[in-house]
Amino acid sequence: MTARGFWFLFVVTFLAVGLAGHAAWQRHAAAIGSVSAEPVFPGLSDRLNEAAAIQLEDRRDSVTLVRAGEGWVVENAHNYPARGDAVRALVLALADLQIVEAKTERPEMFARLEVEPLDAEGARSRRITVLDGAGKVLADLIVGKKRHGQGGQPDAHYVRRPDGGQAFLAESRLDPRVEPIDWLDRRIADISRGRVQQVVIDHPGGISLTVAKDSREGNDFRVVDLPEDMKVENQFTLNATAGTLDRLVFDEVMPAAGLALQEHVTRYTTFDGLAVTIGFAEHDGKLWSRYTAAALDDAAEEVKAEAAEINARAEGWAYRLADFKNEQLRRKLEDLAKKQEGSS
Repeated sequence: MTARGFWFLFVVTFLAVGLAGHAAWQRHAAAIGSVSAEPVFPGLSDRLNEAAAIQLEDRRDSVTLVRAGEGWVVENAHNYPARGDAVRALVLALADLQIVEAKTERPEMFARLEVEPLDAEGARSRRITVLDGAGKVLADLIVGKKRHGQGGQPDAHYVRRPDGGQAFLAESRLDPRVEPIDWLDRRIADISRGRVQQVVIDHPGGISLTVAKDSREGNDFRVVDLPEDMKVENQFTLNATAGTLDRLVFDEVMPAAGLALQEHVTRYTTFDGLAVTIGFAEHDGKLWSRYTAAALDDAAEEVKAEAAEINARAEGWAYRLADFKNEQLRRKLEDLAKKQEGSS
């Protein structure tokens, strides 16, 4: 064979192999690659009102949200009210899921996308199941790794239906948290420091601490009846005592039935006529607090409504706060002021 004939045969063979490879790639792309956008759950948006329970889980934790009247509760947190806005956002995000790209069907590749079965060793996947009132499944999805949108593109998640082998990339606004605390409506009260006129902290044995402000326009609080031989050490700490109820949230909640209240009592009074009383109890080595509110007779209607809202939320419940919040609510005079040098 001449050199010219050899090279001609080489080129023909190279082209044939290339065309065969391209055809195989096209067949592979039919299963993995871009697809026309389509909903993950067709028709779910028309059935959202049928949703009666939502289960979110990973290999370690789980939370169950249950519809209760016009709202939702967290079943494994004593059926305490859930954040309605967060639940609505979740079900709407499920209904709006759009498949934008088909991914692998190979189970050994699922872990890379974090869509492996929940019981797999080291699984990082999460599962969302939506049920109707009869326990029928409306939506069931394994949610994997999040891909953050860039250049104006929306965020996306890798997802897989538990009963199907194909993984997909789906345009997604999902936030599938699996710990109960993330779904609880943690608000207790929201009383800014500027509204507070006086805080009275009663301790056992008749010991009491009162901090107050003479006018709403003032910034700093003072210790009422501060002994002449004592001086406030830190004005910031004193002011913080009056600001404890500003955006107050709990870390844990339990039914209050059976809790024995201690003699410690803290009372907040505002310039506009709102009064909040806080009691305390010990349970399982933790400090819990209870809240009741009242409005003065001459208080504005919005203040009376605020008192009613606090009572409606807190009645029958005990809350565990962050430790520093408990310290603020139970301060003593010695925590705020010290004897001056030279005093007897």
